[in-house]
Amino acid sequence: MEKDSKGTDQGKRESDEMSSGFHPVYMVEFLFNAKPDVNRSVLQEALTNRTGQGRLDVKQGEKEQETQETQETQEMLVFYHMAHKVAFQEGSIPAQTCFLPVHEIVERTRFAGALQQAWHWPEAGQAVASARYSLRIHDMFTAAMPRKQRLGLFQKTVLAVLDTLNCDAIYWYGSDKLVEPEAYIQSQEREEHLYAAMNVRMYQAGGTEQQRELVMDTVGLSALGVPDVQCHFTGLDPDTVAQTLLGAAYYIFDQGDVLQDGQTLGSSGGQRWRCEHQFALIAPGRYVVDLNPGEEHAVPTPQTVR
Repeated sequence: MEKDSKGTDQGKRESDEMSSGFHPVYMVEFLFNAKPDVNRSVLQEALTNRTGQGRLDVKQGEKEQETQETQETQEMLVFYHMAHKVAFQEGSIPAQTCFLPVHEIVERTRFAGALQQAWHWPEAGQAVASARYSLRIHDMFTAAMPRKQRLGLFQKTVLAVLDTLNCDAIYWYGSDKLVEPEAYIQSQEREEHLYAAMNVRMYQAGGTEQQRELVMDTVGLSALGVPDVQCHFTGLDPDTVAQTLLGAAYYIFDQGDVLQDGQTLGSSGGQRWRCEHQFALIAPGRYVVDLNPGEEHAVPTPQTVR
């Protein structure tokens, strides 16, 4: 009976993670025009400088089961962040980052959504089209870390990679966002923690040519364990909505899921918008905080999730 109970609990946790949009493994992909030469000693030094004391080990990588990519069995690298321990019931272990083998890019459909929403980087399509190789990295044993600590460590790891390799684009799986490397470096110098980890998207959801219905949302917060933000509206300036979503998203990332249904937040237009927890209108499936801009501009949305 005890074994069945544990299995049920584990299944429930996995189901909750899937419905919430949480990413137990957080991943980015570096895109290159030319095949990168990963120097292990240089990479270890950069990782140590950026993230603290650690150890880079070599492991034999397994062939990935992807049919759209050319595969080669190569060395996989694992960096043990000795300065960042994660507590488990059985004890503490260091957070880890895995560096998967460099692969030639054959299939690019995974970037389609990011390219459609690349308002921040007009040249993203050209960068993806010319990229020939990719290097994926992901964290491991970090899901239990506080989100700020986890993201901060991962972002420093990304900077360490950029210290050692010249890439042409970075694709963030959690936010489905393509980022220009130099813009990312500058964003971290400005302490814009969510620049790459979150994207603001816009979709037309109906209406007429004169009165369009739009959905704008953020994507990326749910991957880190707190709700994203969305607004289904008509008759508002999208820039105003975008700034309101950004403000709400940074508040939620900083404070956690503390907004109560019915609570109001100030918008960049000076109005108060009512909050309500809902399931996202736009994929990926996840929980969001819906912002209602008032009867004049709001479009009816589905029932709440709590």
